[in-house]
Amino acid sequence: MKFSRKKSLIKTKKAAVRPKKQFNLNEFRRSFESLDSENYGSWPLPVKVTVIAFIVALIAALSWALPISSKIDDIKAAESEQQTLLDSYREKESRARHLEAYKAQVIQMETEFNTLLDQLPKDTRVSELVEGINMTGVGSNIRFQDISVEAEIENEFFIEQPIRIAALGEYHQFGSFISGLAALPRIITMHDFEVSNPQPSLDVLPELNLVLQTKTYRSKEAATEVDETVATADDNAGGN
Repeated sequence: MKFSRKKSLIKTKKAAVRPKKQFNLNEFRRSFESLDSENYGSWPLPVKVTVIAFIVALIAALSWALPISSKIDDIKAAESEQQTLLDSYREKESRARHLEAYKAQVIQMETEFNTLLDQLPKDTRVSELVEGINMTGVGSNIRFQDISVEAEIENEFFIEQPIRIAALGEYHQFGSFISGLAALPRIITMHDFEVSNPQPSLDVLPELNLVLQTKTYRSKEAATEVDETVATADDNAGGN
């Protein structure tokens, strides 16, 4: 009796264990075709889960597309502005940290600049300078074609006096002439120059044309003082 009862219990347990139902795609599709739009509660569970998941995904997409995406753009713009402000802050902080050193450098530069300005002559003395250029050319065995004193050019702190030189000679003579100009007791700078050979020949050494632009300088403060002196003299003469 006991043995037969155990057998019946085992059979009952085996009958209670049912195999799991596999997912059928065709059945899932057909479940959407037979839906009752007026009775949502009767819809199959997979359909309910699918519809809810679709609604959640739609809400998330709309939330991203409308407010969140615009906020992300604002955040990116704020981050870019923050980086710009940080760079500006670092630059200004570095300047503030080295401010005293910068002030000392500026004072030193101003002192050196004023010293250089004081070294400029108070008067151009063009006649003496042209005479010095002429003597240097004679010593270098070059032949001048022209020495033109051009109009003065007024700058912020000094006045330039351009002088154009045209001469004939050889390479070595021109080199000696340039060295002689540099040795003159005046500040002279050399700028645009041209060296041309008007009559190329292989038989003799060519005589070259040299066109050289030089500049000398004088103090602007001295020119202002001279102008004021002249104006004062004119006023006194007019008053008399």
